[in-house]
Amino acid sequence: MQKEIIFSGKGGQGLGVMGRILALAAVLDGKEVASSASYGGEVTGGFSQSEVIISDEKIDFPAVLNPDVLILLSQESYDKFAPGTDRKALLFCDPSFVNSGHTSEDLRILWVPAAEKAVGGFGRNQFANMVMLGAVVAITQIVRPESVIQVIVEEFEGKNPELNEQAFGIGLQIERQPCDYHLCDSANCLEARLRSGEAPLS
Repeated sequence: MQKEIIFSGKGGQGLGVMGRILALAAVLDGKEVASSASYGGEVTGGFSQSEVIISDEKIDFPAVLNPDVLILLSQESYDKFAPGTDRKALLFCDPSFVNSGHTSEDLRILWVPAAEKAVGGFGRNQFANMVMLGAVVAITQIVRPESVIQVIVEEFEGKNPELNEQAFGIGLQIERQPCDYHLCDSANCLEARLRSGEAPLS
């Protein structure tokens, strides 16, 4: 099993942190991992991207060629990646940053209100990245939540690890809540079909 993941959005959204935490959690799970990050001209507000490859076997080519999971946190990122994305890939988008009216019905998109949940829980969207990461882990089960929490505690030592852990926990719970945050018909809810195995990640 090998999964290729892209985190893409704007600088300042914590995409590099998300990629690093996911990669380290996968290492704790005994997986082979390759990761990289790139940034635009401006660190804050410019284009930002993080890539992670997680595999049960040795990774021959350490770059994402055909992503299985994409976390797209800006309209620019959606416009860049969505048109060429494999229709089997799973896209996580935040409706606060991606215009749902400009998305394709042919894509497997999960709408996660990470920024909204972060503001509601902490008064600001600073922790939206951890909320989104929680939702990604809950739905894809790429790594164990316990491994992510261990990495969060270690990585944020002295920097409010408990708040980041809480935000991650909010994300883990999102997929268990009613479907009103999805822009879809409840009878055809992608999240529900993913959990039932009707629409598997692979």
